[in-house]
Amino acid sequence: MAKHYEVLERAFINGKLCEPGDVVVLEIDSPGSHLKEVKVEARQDKAKPGQKPAAKPDEKPEDNLPDA
Repeated sequence: MAKHYEVLERAFINGKLCEPGDVVVLEIDSPGSHLKEVKVEARQDKAKPGQKPAAKPDEKPEDNLPDA
């Protein structure tokens, strides 16, 4: 099962340069000294599937259209 780890020192992980503070998701046996397991809480602020974010009151939807 994949777990979330915080990168403690700069390292290449799966071919990507990760900086300290980055969070990566890995399936590994032991994280070593440059990774620390972090607990991830369920996010409550996600929109339900199918919902679109509401437009801001001072913003008109037609203002966001691309130029022709």
